[in-house]
Amino acid sequence: MSPQKLIGPLSIVAAVIAIAVGTSCLVVRAAVEAAGSEPYCIQVSDGTSDYRPARAWLDLSALTMWAARESSMYMQHHAVLVVGEAAGQRLYHWSYRHYAFEPGVLNGTHAGRGPAIACRPVRDFATARLALFRTSPKDNYIKYVGGETYLIPTTWQARWKGGSSPSLHLAMGAPDFLPLKQNWRDLQPLARESNQVFVTWDPEWVLGLMKPRAPRDNENTVEQGPEFGLAKTRIETHGRDGKDYVGYSYLAYGDGHGINATIIGCGMPTEARPKSCQHRFINKGRHFYFVHRPQDVPDWQKMQQRILELMAGFEVH
Repeated sequence: MSPQKLIGPLSIVAAVIAIAVGTSCLVVRAAVEAAGSEPYCIQVSDGTSDYRPARAWLDLSALTMWAARESSMYMQHHAVLVVGEAAGQRLYHWSYRHYAFEPGVLNGTHAGRGPAIACRPVRDFATARLALFRTSPKDNYIKYVGGETYLIPTTWQARWKGGSSPSLHLAMGAPDFLPLKQNWRDLQPLARESNQVFVTWDPEWVLGLMKPRAPRDNENTVEQGPEFGLAKTRIETHGRDGKDYVGYSYLAYGDGHGINATIIGCGMPTEARPKSCQHRFINKGRHFYFVHRPQDVPDWQKMQQRILELMAGFEVH
């Protein structure tokens, strides 16, 4: 290719680099101005979780730093600036209109409704934490508005959200809850559900499931009694296909080890769905959900304890 023909592509590349570098410098300068002498960090929108820490200068460029949107509505900020020590941190959001960090974040005026914080403030953030190119982290730092903070190794493929419905996904499956060796997002939908523990902060919703309800016209309770330290109910359901299906529900209110309530619902397992039990329990205001096989029900306490031990190992005090 002649030098003349190279001029056009090279000019485009140079312009792209200039935009990326220029925007990144503006973002960092605006962050320093807002933070003053206080420690700070920047987290950017992410396609997996709601925010992830900026680890490279290019994370802050106009080419990559864009919030997710549905139709014409943005569902998050392009970036969030976190200023201050752990207690009393202030949050700002990035504005392309003003090329500045402006005070406040979505839902930030409601107690317990701000975004999860995924970065740790330091006074020399730009020089200490930002590389030229993004590197893969060894762990993920997650701090929820309620104060719970976790440092989770990347082997657990953690995904998290803050806001009005904070949540945490971990890629592991019952009954052993070992880290998944393949990418969770590459699995088929049923395999995804079988290989995750989902944590939310909505215990009232789970307690609502335990309230007595009137049986449906096609349901018949045929057995009730204790089993495995749980209150067991066997229910037969007549399906629209003319077949009868058997399901079981198990309930426990507190087990003396910090578990406030447990509810397990098991349907008939199939070859495609051997893990037909939906297992939920509450601990310290956290609602844990996972699925397992009916034959795992006798080990319900061991499974719950395994999850709580992992969470305790991740927690930062």
